[in-house]
Amino acid sequence: METIKKQQIKSIYALGASLNMLERDNHDDALHQLVEGITEKSSVAALTYKEGNEVIAELIQRMKFSHLPPAPPKKRKPKKCEEVPGGMTEGQQRKVWSLMYELKKFDSQPSVATLGERLCGIIKRQFNIDAMAQKPFQFLRREDGNKLIEILKSYCGNAETRHIRGESG
Repeated sequence: METIKKQQIKSIYALGASLNMLERDNHDDALHQLVEGITEKSSVAALTYKEGNEVIAELIQRMKFSHLPPAPPKKRKPKKCEEVPGGMTEGQQRKVWSLMYELKKFDSQPSVATLGERLCGIIKRQFNIDAMAQKPFQFLRREDGNKLIEILKSYCGNAETRHIRGESG
């Protein structure tokens, strides 16, 4: 018989913990009682591969009926910015996007243009370069990136000032 896999053991303990069945340093907790009830074994490590799957299936079934909120969604990895030799660095690109989202916060009305389209408009106006929303930094050099960041900082400062004046005036 095939022995239990490490991943199965981790799954059993993770599911047990999420169901509040696990007590630290107590091998007679609800999780171990469940394991013993299903397999007649008191240790998770002593289970076979098949028994491990049976315990996991039971724990998953209990999760469906528990009143716990669903697990938070996994955080997405940030999208890797594409660097072009001599072009804007990944850090510059991230800063530009950060400033674009900052600028969006001060919109008095939602824009029909996407942030990428808005960024392309700024690039066209400031550098006279036609950029595509999918790859707006493709034709900008590293020094253009520094200039763009400073321009966006200025835009954000102006937008924040207008926003404050609009609220108090």
